[in-house]
Amino acid sequence: MSFLEKIRKNTWLVLFFISISLLFFILDPNILLKFFTKNSSVIGKVNRENISLKEYLDCFQFLKHFRENVPDHYLKNDAWKLLIHEKVLNQQAKKLGIQSTKEDFWKAIEKQSIYSKIIDFQDEEGKMNMEKFKLYLKNLEKISSNSNPQIEEEKNIWAYEKNSIPKKIVSRKYVEMLMYGLNTSFIEALLNYRDKNSFSIIDYIFIPYSEIEKKYDLIKNYEIYDFIKKNKFLYKKENLRNLSFIFFRSFPSLDDEKNMDLKIKKLFNKFKNSNHNSIIVSNQSEKPFDSSFYLKKNLPIVLQYFLEKKNHVGDMFGPIKENNTYIMAKLSGKKMIYNSVLSSHILISHKNSIRFSNNRTKKKAENMAKTIYDIVVKNPKKFDSLVMEKSDDVINAKKNKGNLGWIKYEEQNDTFKEKKYFDFFSLKNKKGTIGLTETKFGYHIIRIDATKDIKPVYQFSIIIKTLTPSKKTEEILYQEILKFMKENKNSSLNTFINNARRKRYETIFLKEIKNYQWNIQDLNTELDKEIINWSYEKNRKKGDIKIFQTTNKDYIMVFLSKIQKRGYPIEKIKNYLIPFLINIKINRYLSNIVRSKHLDLEKIAFLFSKKINKSYKINFHKNMIDNFKEPKVVGCAFSSKLYETSKPILGEKGVFFIRTLKRFNTYKKRSYFSSEIESSNNNLRKNILEKIGNVLIEKSNIKDYRKN
Repeated sequence: MSFLEKIRKNTWLVLFFISISLLFFILDPNILLKFFTKNSSVIGKVNRENISLKEYLDCFQFLKHFRENVPDHYLKNDAWKLLIHEKVLNQQAKKLGIQSTKEDFWKAIEKQSIYSKIIDFQDEEGKMNMEKFKLYLKNLEKISSNSNPQIEEEKNIWAYEKNSIPKKIVSRKYVEMLMYGLNTSFIEALLNYRDKNSFSIIDYIFIPYSEIEKKYDLIKNYEIYDFIKKNKFLYKKENLRNLSFIFFRSFPSLDDEKNMDLKIKKLFNKFKNSNHNSIIVSNQSEKPFDSSFYLKKNLPIVLQYFLEKKNHVGDMFGPIKENNTYIMAKLSGKKMIYNSVLSSHILISHKNSIRFSNNRTKKKAENMAKTIYDIVVKNPKKFDSLVMEKSDDVINAKKNKGNLGWIKYEEQNDTFKEKKYFDFFSLKNKKGTIGLTETKFGYHIIRIDATKDIKPVYQFSIIIKTLTPSKKTEEILYQEILKFMKENKNSSLNTFINNARRKRYETIFLKEIKNYQWNIQDLNTELDKEIINWSYEKNRKKGDIKIFQTTNKDYIMVFLSKIQKRGYPIEKIKNYLIPFLINIKINRYLSNIVRSKHLDLEKIAFLFSKKINKSYKINFHKNMIDNFKEPKVVGCAFSSKLYETSKPILGEKGVFFIRTLKRFNTYKKRSYFSSEIESSNNNLRKNILEKIGNVLIEKSNIKDYRKN
């Protein structure tokens, strides 16, 4: 029955699924902290759409499983990028009304899923037999995963496929729509085909610039100024500031740590012996109390291990310390629940609810729901008829008689977590139990039709506390900063930075800042724009220093080393202009020699003591000569007269003289040209798609909370 090993053997297909057998947390207090805090389950946003912590960890752990030797920080970045691309493409598709249908889904399963590659699901022709596969799914659902971890993993793989394939379908449809009609023209393909199949045979001499430049003195300043005057519009100077930075990190002292250790011990004992868990967590923890109960497999791995040894209410975990964060947890609740519940409902909506279809007030909806509830409690047989008569979930009522299908405890969404009157998965809910609950959709009269799979769930009360510097420690640091600033007030930039480095402070040297920037590369703090604005104040002058404090109480000392106002940046453009002006002189010098002495290729080779490279084959498609792209040389080879020596050609690395000996093509029959059209189309679509992807990412509002 188990196909797990066969799935694993298809390792080249790993990007089709992410195993979600558990949320495998590394012992990271920030992740542990976020997991237990409902408001912190979001680790980023793409155009206001959430990226959940679960999505991110699933993707990260999947990549880690198959790329064990790659450092975690690379895998985290890759997981982040994958999720962003998926969100952006799906958002654009939804704007255009692109959707995934059931037919699309099963076609994708048949042709693109991991299961399509497993021989057991294939017919004699190697195509996927969907009847075999659906029978496998049916049997998979019947088998309990408690007794077989492999079955549990197979179920999780299928769960992930069901969730991810519709997103892939929508993304693919969007891309196909963009690519539709995007084809290379016949003329473009013809020219590209000719470029690939047209060749010139040349003799050539190559003279590196380094050998010719020795004949010249340095370019004079007046030559640079003359050129700039003639080309003013090219060299307007920007309004810029040059800034350098010193970081003064605020770290707790040893005394701060000792005092915190004592406080944590006292708090641990108080927590352990108290029955007021939620009050203590609310008063002492940096994150609020989470009253939710979790299945063991959905807890952080460290708490899963903890439960294997201690699983009585009141058992304590910790305290542990990671960096400057202390974590302690108490098993504050444990109960048995039905992990799977089959139910039906009657929905009574109102004008304040989502997807309402009437102008009923909330009070009227509540009264109506209570009346229906009283009727079906007294006479349960009336439930089915009232679904058809009264339910505002009209589509579900007609198709399924109000049946909501099987809902698993770990799969319950916010709709069922918002319950006010009805504990959906409680063991009290035997078959036929009827309850009343309220959600964002309105009021629901719920009937339990079947239950199965009894499992324990656990509630942990978590206290998170961060060790921060005391006021005394902060004051000592601030006095140290003031002392450093006083000692270096009139120093040059180099002295300022070198003195900071001797004291082992972090530094960033010389960042060029523009007025309209919002961020400073490598700095990336909430103070970036404030620092930029300060540097552009009217009264600022070279050598000014200012101290800024971040929200986490670190300090940044900023040194304004240069103020460049609008004008002509002579010093800056010299590095570009000097080689450019030298090339002009080289061209004149060599052209004059060739023209005055009527030199052919052999005489030029003798004059410069160079060897003639004989019968070299080149074409437009690659533009390559000795591993360098030289389009000017190739252009000359196809446009000059045969057997004539060219004028000097200023290439990328030096000067060329060429003599074209022959031109020919390797054109084939028209049938070969059709493959060129297809190749050109593929290249065009690939290039356009890459550019579209980059633009979509660039224009998206992406927020990353992972470092918060």
